[in-house]
Amino acid sequence: MISQERLKSIIDRLKTQEGVRGVVVTTMEGLPLSSDLDQETTENVAAIITSLVGKALDTVRLLREGALSFLTLDTTQGQINIAPEEKEGLILVVLK
Repeated sequence: MISQERLKSIIDRLKTQEGVRGVVVTTMEGLPLSSDLDQETTENVAAIITSLVGKALDTVRLLREGALSFLTLDTTQGQINIAPEEKEGLILVVLK
């Protein structure tokens, strides 16, 4: 498992990029590990994104399209970038 220091370093680096509103790192089970958002938003993002990533992983497997590496959701308020890492059991979520 990744260390808290490494998680903080990743979040700090991502936060310096233009337009980033928030960063959440969660387990594949939906347990938030690190975030720069408030607790309620962090928990909501972790739960919803975990469900979405699970569906996306199933879809990629069923369609025999290899492995899921990245998801981008374009919204009316910005963009949500999702990077699941199955080997590490983590999901990185960046709200832009």
